[in-house]
Amino acid sequence: MKRRTFLKWGGAAPLLLSGVSAAGSTTVKPQNTLVILDGLDSNTSPPRTAIVLDAFARSGLPVTCLLDPDQSQLRPNSALSRVLTERAEKTPGLMQVVSWVKQLGGMTPYSQARAAYEARRALAAILWGNDAPQSLHIAASQTIACDMRPMAMAPSGLRASGIRNVLMRPAVNAGVRPEAWDNGVVRIIGGQRVQLQPSQTAYSSLKNQSVERVYYLSSHDFSNLPLARLQAAATAFAQQVLFPDEGPWVSAILASDIQFRDAYDYQRYVGVHFTLRSDATEKEREALMRFRQELAFEGLSSSFSEKSSVESDFQFWANLKESNPLDEPLTALGSLGQVPSSSAHASTLKRYGIAIELSQKRDVGLGADNTLRIPSVHVQNVRTVSDTLQASMGAADSVLSIPTEILQSKAHQKMVKDALQAIQNDGLSQVISLSDYVGRLVPTDSYTTHFRRTEAYQPYISQQPQIPNVTEREMLMNDAKVAWSYFEKWTNPKTGLCPATANFSKTNPRLHKAVTMWDVGSHIFALLAAVDLKLISEQHFRNAIEKILPNIAGRRSQGRLLPQGWIVTNKFKWGNRNFDGCDAGRLLAALYSLDTHPLSKGLATSTVASWDLKDVVSDGIVHSVEEGALVSTFRSHCAHYAAWAFRIWGIEAKSPYEVLKGKSASDGQMSLLEVCGHIGPMGAEPLLMEALEFGMSPEAAYLADVLFAAQVEEYDETGRLICVSEGPINSRPWFLYQGLQFDAPGRVWAIDTVGGSEEYRTKAFQKEHLAISSKAAYLWSAYKDHTWSEKLLSFVRETAQTPYGFASSINEQTKRPSSNYSDINTNAVILQSIAAMLK
Repeated sequence: MKRRTFLKWGGAAPLLLSGVSAAGSTTVKPQNTLVILDGLDSNTSPPRTAIVLDAFARSGLPVTCLLDPDQSQLRPNSALSRVLTERAEKTPGLMQVVSWVKQLGGMTPYSQARAAYEARRALAAILWGNDAPQSLHIAASQTIACDMRPMAMAPSGLRASGIRNVLMRPAVNAGVRPEAWDNGVVRIIGGQRVQLQPSQTAYSSLKNQSVERVYYLSSHDFSNLPLARLQAAATAFAQQVLFPDEGPWVSAILASDIQFRDAYDYQRYVGVHFTLRSDATEKEREALMRFRQELAFEGLSSSFSEKSSVESDFQFWANLKESNPLDEPLTALGSLGQVPSSSAHASTLKRYGIAIELSQKRDVGLGADNTLRIPSVHVQNVRTVSDTLQASMGAADSVLSIPTEILQSKAHQKMVKDALQAIQNDGLSQVISLSDYVGRLVPTDSYTTHFRRTEAYQPYISQQPQIPNVTEREMLMNDAKVAWSYFEKWTNPKTGLCPATANFSKTNPRLHKAVTMWDVGSHIFALLAAVDLKLISEQHFRNAIEKILPNIAGRRSQGRLLPQGWIVTNKFKWGNRNFDGCDAGRLLAALYSLDTHPLSKGLATSTVASWDLKDVVSDGIVHSVEEGALVSTFRSHCAHYAAWAFRIWGIEAKSPYEVLKGKSASDGQMSLLEVCGHIGPMGAEPLLMEALEFGMSPEAAYLADVLFAAQVEEYDETGRLICVSEGPINSRPWFLYQGLQFDAPGRVWAIDTVGGSEEYRTKAFQKEHLAISSKAAYLWSAYKDHTWSEKLLSFVRETAQTPYGFASSINEQTKRPSSNYSDINTNAVILQSIAAMLK
């Protein structure tokens, strides 16, 4: 392990073993050589493949076969499956079949673990129907293959599923580069593509390497030679590989053996876990504690659990937030695989971890239910602890599950201790506790951190908002009057439009008179809320809407009639020719609410019908129009909200968030987090708009929980009130997107800008401008019943009120609002939220 560099996912490069096999005397050390056979699928000729494999076996040349269990279209007992399985069973030291997952090198750690788990299970089903000999399965299942990539993710999620070796297959010849990673995984990148030739002398192109030689053969090339000459060609190739004309002598090996050679320092983890009967006496419990303390004194860690039922004897919850105390048992899971529920916050946070299962089956790794299945050996005889481990698991990671019944005497305890010491000193193994075992192997990248936090806080944040009492209603109505004062003061009486922002300081007063369609949509929502709250009369509401609608009739450009990117508030129908797909989503949502409101039913139908909205939806993706060109909005957090808004008007649109279908809950949620990580930091808006306007989709509901849990955890751990969203500021760059960064570890509150300028992404800028969003505080109160929401709302209510509406935000450091500065969206969303709370 000392030769490896510690590497996090997405971090620096691993230790490159450029001279692994060439170090020292090259006349003595063997040259490790791998022969890899790929291209095996339903189009492969079984007879030709059998001829080549048999020729290799007679020559003593090991060959590793790559098979894509998803794309091969093979079935158990097919001709090619029988060719492979029969030879793997007859000559296990000369032939093995491993899974090939094409895109593995580009996957995040969680996805790596899941892909490896599913690929191994599928491969076993294709070849053996899950009846593979255990020894064959363990050897082959420690290796996986994928395609070579210019930039590859670190293989940090693979050991959780038992993978120790990765082959990165090149499309064309590429120099071999071995990498040793801190988690014990070796990755062999590159190799030489070779075709079988008629004679041994034709292989002069086989190149010497200072590291491993890796040769890739494609089964599809076997048809290039006449059937009668195929065996001779395969034999000639084998002889040339095994006995090269020059260079070091060759040690041809299977891919699964690569770590056992030279400088890779192969090591395995052996977890030790004791199971105590639920009816054990206090004396038996104390005896177990003493014995475990003796083991710990000699550097042999262990864990224990109490048996509660047959179903949960080998299913536990591993706490990843804190280490498990020596005298605290692991939590056994119930029959439904759930952690025992508790209303206490401290108990709930023990869920910050992962479910585990000790499995004697071959389907070890991270399952679709987010349970980590760990290979285990259930010890029944105290005299054969070491022998049982070696016979069952060979050199693979595993856990020894030892019932306390076999520790009844000091002699038996000594036997167990001696056996564990022998394992610890075998030069191969590290004896650790089950808790430590899980902590070392489970994927721990940024996305899984957000996933586990949300899972931990779920019972604590799941309450829906309650009906406000009389006092609360009165305070909310007062807040609504403050928010409505922005519109009363600044709405232009001729056009009916309200400026986007207002700086009403005495020294430098100014209005930003251009408004986007997002702003206009917010204004319409504000009017709907105001009339529902009886802040304005029905006639006032009708008059205001009748002034706004003609201003958004749109402008024709490139043959399309669309609402404009922006219009000014002091002129009639005056604005630019562009169109913004995201802003249109907000406008469409508002017009739908307007169209279905009892006081304005059908009023917006003709306006929306006049627009050529279908012309900006291509392949289901909503586009903006900039200088006449279509620009995709898909890589944006507004795309999901916009898609829903387009759909309610009968225009089908896609959302980047919709990745849950056909997946397990945890797989879907992790996929969603990864999508959002690629988009950018996520705040409350437009995420929570759905709750007020459409009802929450499963995607938005989960992401809201992720953001909410992170903000609550921030307050629990630091006392900081963090409430992020998008909004204007009273200085350059004038508008900021603030949110949680999903692809960053921990809780990173990031800032982005419209142009994505690097000068606004510095830590200093973020620290100076991180703010508590006033509108988001009301959105959260309308969506979640929680003490954090109550504290946040009270703070904003007391701090952010101005003579004309609420200040857009409150600086997180100074706790001061943007004084004499407010905006249309802040006050509109606050009105929307209050109307929702008071309905």
